Amino acid sequence: MSLALLGGTFDPVHKGHLAIAQAALEDERFQIDRVIFIPADIPPHKQKLPITPYAERFAMLELALKTYPRFELSRIEDPAQTKGEPNYSINTVRRVKNELRLAAADLYFIVGIDSFRQIDTWREPEALMSECRLVVAHRPGYEKEMAEAILRAQANPTISLLEAVSVDVSSTLIRAAVVHGQSLETYVPPAVAEYIRAHHLYR
Repeated sequence: MSLALLGGTFDPVHKGHLAIAQAALEDERFQIDRVIFIPADIPPHKQKLPITPYAERFAMLELALKTYPRFELSRIEDPAQTKGEPNYSINTVRRVKNELRLAAADLYFIVGIDSFRQIDTWREPEALMSECRLVVAHRPGYEKEMAEAILRAQANPTISLLEAVSVDVSSTLIRAAVVHGQSLETYVPPAVAEYIRAHHLYR
């Protein structure tokens, strides 16, 4: 069994997240059985930024993943478990491996190329790259040659580049759309759009 982890703030989850996960699932190089979404309680790089409460971000993910049978949602970074500690990726990966008894070759960690460029600032980046395989998701706005150059600089055979998906969206763009009263269905699943409106988020 091979699993992939997709962590993040998901504030809110959007079609870009879903497209990246689906692309990794369908890529024959990886043979991934399931993708596990892990919303962070306290993202280390956003500790001083305002973030929507964990419960609401989790609820939106539940709605977004309902129609994807091979996508799962994890509470491993739920505040009840992390008790106020920042959610470092290396700690989460180690917990998943221990709880599911997975080898490094059977666990993938999906990360956007924009985040991957900053991986040297993460906690124990070398250990992370040895504890699992990294799938670096190429995003619109990055030339493919630039993406490949970034990977070559790491010179690590356990890191793979996932081709850019066609969905170009960000959580920042969605929050701006809410402020300006624009339709959200272009960016997020309908159930998530309705949740945002019903709970008056991002106003």
